[in-house]
Amino acid sequence: MGYLDYRQKPFDESPSGKGGFYDNLNNVSKETKVEYDFTNEPTLDVPGDWNSQDQRLMFYEGTLWYKKDFVITPKDNKNYMLYFGAVNYECHVYLNGKKLGTHKGGFTPFQFDVSSKLNNGENFVVLMVDNTRKKDEVPTINTDWWNYGGITRDVLLVSTPKEYINDYKVQLAKDNKNVIEGFVKIDGAKDSQEVSVEIPELKIKSVFKTDNDGFVKFNIPTKN
Repeated sequence: MGYLDYRQKPFDESPSGKGGFYDNLNNVSKETKVEYDFTNEPTLDVPGDWNSQDQRLMFYEGTLWYKKDFVITPKDNKNYMLYFGAVNYECHVYLNGKKLGTHKGGFTPFQFDVSSKLNNGENFVVLMVDNTRKKDEVPTINTDWWNYGGITRDVLLVSTPKEYINDYKVQLAKDNKNVIEGFVKIDGAKDSQEVSVEIPELKIKSVFKTDNDGFVKFNIPTKN
């Protein structure tokens, strides 16, 4: 039954949340019954694919586990994002033994808010990376490009102020080229936070106020 339960329920969905590579255990004695030890395993450069770094992985297609230790003293007035430029193709991300989430897509960046999940001092992040091709996904079984696997772009721990611009857009209005429209989304903003939109080349500077969610849409007439 233990084997069946393991197959039906991944370790990160188990009640204890324990038992996977993401625990970063060390095989210090036979009593621990741990069959892996990241500290004694081969290393790979990140960013980089695994195919070109180790001859044994040239044609490998499947799962590989990564682990990185780091030390940080989080500041109360900062937010922290764990950012990945790209991982090919599917990955599961764990911080200090707890799952942050998953991502699919080998060419798109993604990130996780880890502000409340960092330890003061030693931390470790573990990734399960899988480049297995599937019939109903991209890349599919038959492709005309090399199926690289690995963490192929930068991994960053990004700090921001508590109040920061999460997203924005500025463009000409679709139905009126004499109007500039867009939006700004501020995380951590107070009610009616002022936002300044400035385009020096057009001598435009306008101030708007966000709603309770830190969001504001704007329309600015251009000067002929």
